[in-house]
Amino acid sequence: MNVIVCPVRNGLHYTREAMKTFLAQDVPDLHIVFIDNASTDGTTDWLKTQDCFVFHNATPRSVAASWNAGLRWAFEHGAETCLVVNNDVLLRPDTYRLLSEDGGLFVTAVASDDPECVKPVKGPTGRWEYAEPDPDAKRPHPTMSCFLMRRECWDRVGPFDEEFKGGYVEDLMQHYRMHKSGITAYCIDLAFYHAGSGTMKCASPEEVAQISAQAQRNRELFFKKTGVQPASPEYYALFQK
Repeated sequence: MNVIVCPVRNGLHYTREAMKTFLAQDVPDLHIVFIDNASTDGTTDWLKTQDCFVFHNATPRSVAASWNAGLRWAFEHGAETCLVVNNDVLLRPDTYRLLSEDGGLFVTAVASDDPECVKPVKGPTGRWEYAEPDPDAKRPHPTMSCFLMRRECWDRVGPFDEEFKGGYVEDLMQHYRMHKSGITAYCIDLAFYHAGSGTMKCASPEEVAQISAQAQRNRELFFKKTGVQPASPEYYALFQK
């Protein structure tokens, strides 16, 4: 059983395109789970027409809570791996398979702002194919807009910390906790397109201000919990070998 989890808060135009790439994944027994955080732009009605499972939240939930809901569903229903993505991404059809075949307990692909990165290239045989990731190009501390988590990682580290409201630094805290648990999180040289901050681009100025204020509160909470500033040189030094 393979599961893709995608939280969404508006951005219907992004989600429609992302869904096409989810359905194109070349893995069997694929289940797609959306966490709909009180969308107001038609996303909720559109999701009802799709072949997917949907959690409909009457009020927006944090990114951490959304990820936890989807991951918990996946692992309780027998999945050994779960791919979690933003709704403003486009995936190569082999993304899930190659991340899973890599074998890491937590591994991501490399985000790109170039939509051409998900299109096939002509290989040495003259056939159109996708370039394989370079196994020597693994990078520490990956971004979280597309990540594959194995059940063992979930069991050892636990769910994302829902004290972090909104959508900032809950990913850094999970990397910190994985590091403390002896799990190496990394990304492989396998590109996917990420529009970047899709929710913010679809939000009103008032919502953007609220999100930004919450992000600052999250920074302060992160420092209180860890003793290092998020995304600081001291933080990244934790992951250096």
